[in-house]
Amino acid sequence: MINTESKFGLNYLEGSILKDGISKIYKDYHDKVEAIVKEWLASGIDQVYFVGCGGSRAIMEPVKLILDKYSSIPADAYTGWEFVNRAPERLNERAAVVLASHSGTTEEVLKSLDLAKERGAKTISFSLNDTPLQKGAENSLVYNTPAVNLAKLFMSYLVTTQLVIQSGNKAFGEELWQALSALPEKLQEIINVTEERGKALAKQYKDKKGYYLVATGMLAGLAYQFKVCTLLEMQWIHASHINAGEFRHGPFEIVEEGQPMIFLLGTDESRPVAERALNFANRYKADTIVFDLKELPEIHPYLAPFGVHIALQWFAWHLAQERDHPLPTRRYMWKVEY
Repeated sequence: MINTESKFGLNYLEGSILKDGISKIYKDYHDKVEAIVKEWLASGIDQVYFVGCGGSRAIMEPVKLILDKYSSIPADAYTGWEFVNRAPERLNERAAVVLASHSGTTEEVLKSLDLAKERGAKTISFSLNDTPLQKGAENSLVYNTPAVNLAKLFMSYLVTTQLVIQSGNKAFGEELWQALSALPEKLQEIINVTEERGKALAKQYKDKKGYYLVATGMLAGLAYQFKVCTLLEMQWIHASHINAGEFRHGPFEIVEEGQPMIFLLGTDESRPVAERALNFANRYKADTIVFDLKELPEIHPYLAPFGVHIALQWFAWHLAQERDHPLPTRRYMWKVEY
């Protein structure tokens, strides 16, 4: 096991760090979120907006999909400046805006909050405690765990699942709510069985210069997150992500023998779309790395972003060590003016 005090920083997959953090969020907020959503619906909402940047933007993709499929309330997800500049016409007192920022100080997320409040929308934030975002939102959920993206993802699931229960497919919503209550233990199981493969992959791929990530459905947001936050930001490795549904519409021309390609496979309805892209890449001898939910301890298909995240994170953690490039390393972020 890696020393959490090393130059590589804190590994939130060690011990029970992740399980404890997610368990605390569920304990602290499952009743509160239920009450918030009940209040929203009683006052009348007909639109939900999710707003965040980077990893905080990525975690909003799967919950938008869930709302699209299982709730009658329309949902949209935006990066901060896009939300501010578009200023959607439907943003009014009958809208709810969900805003996420780990630091709670992200410029465009705070401007998004201001816009939402100007229009009379309901607001809820996910961030660290005692931040401008937390203080400015009508409601706020805070966390104290190094697993920041999984914390925000879990919070977004709490809100979304209550919206489904109270305004959509109640049976599915209650099924997902029950799965969320059991998730901390499930995550611990997945942590325990995925490290060795992550370590082996890191040794094998430590010298690769770039990757294409391919996913769709519940895992499309995770592919974006791993590209943006892990490979580009934390490892300075060239990367691009492709929705598997778009793979044949141009991107498959990049497939060639030996090209590293990471495929994320879930167990929801979109799986055949991702498998078709994977089969094509294998046919033309790309160097494919597959992270498949089916190969992990059983988890609800719509919780795929949590399970596959862990397998990817072990790969990232050990890749950082093999390359002697700690995940916290930055050359621009927080260091120079932008």
